[in-house]
Amino acid sequence: MRALAILGPAAQDSDLDLLKSAGLQVEHWDITDSRSLADLAVVFGGDGTIHRFLPQLLRAKLPVLLVPRGSGNDLARALSISSPQIATDLARNFVAGSAMVREIDVGIVTNKYGHDTPFCCVGGVGLDATAAEFANKMPRWIRGNGGYLLGMARALLQAPSLQLRICADGREIAQQSCLLSFANTPSFGGGLRIAPNANLNDGTLDCVLVRQMGRLKLIPSAIALLRTRHLELKQVNSFRAERLRIETDPPTWVYADGEPVCQTPIDVSVIPHALRLLSGT
Repeated sequence: MRALAILGPAAQDSDLDLLKSAGLQVEHWDITDSRSLADLAVVFGGDGTIHRFLPQLLRAKLPVLLVPRGSGNDLARALSISSPQIATDLARNFVAGSAMVREIDVGIVTNKYGHDTPFCCVGGVGLDATAAEFANKMPRWIRGNGGYLLGMARALLQAPSLQLRICADGREIAQQSCLLSFANTPSFGGGLRIAPNANLNDGTLDCVLVRQMGRLKLIPSAIALLRTRHLELKQVNSFRAERLRIETDPPTWVYADGEPVCQTPIDVSVIPHALRLLSGT
């Protein structure tokens, strides 16, 4: 069987030996290749790597194996792939014809010019976007060892406030907020379970909306997030939606899968069962 490999920033050519040991013929990904003869796409990286190649992966329509080599690995976490060894076992199962393949939803962020950006994990504005911006400026080894938490700590000191207007499946919400996340996976930032009930293939996004708070209230709220108790707070509203319209005054940056996407206003939608991924459960 033929596998096409995408190597993220932390991956090495020696990682390909893992796939070869599973009985796969491995080649580097070439976006000019028709890929008609390939059986599998393998991504050695984290959420940012799969985010950058997601348009090509959607066009290729190949099953995808994710080998966790990134700083966050929240998509791999949602697929119960906690180590490269588990990914190698899944590759062996794929060669043997016994691999579990899940069809997951993909979110789409559409900017005001009509440009679409797909994402797999979590998108949002406010604290999450600010923390991701800080974390992305850190050295890679720091990002992989609590960098997002450091970014969140710095974001809390800024206590961002957004005049937010949301239309969610026809329901309108307007309020001063410090965070809005729309989630396809339960966690972001390397395991922070912002939307613990999110499902990869239910056709909806789990949204978490947090009212504006001062620094003194934000800090205990962040601790509640670490304990996955934040949905119990009165300042937090959670709901599911298939489509969102998000506007802020003034415009602010939107991040998805830990990467900058565009500024508001945006429309967000879901493509159900858009991507096939090998899964540990």
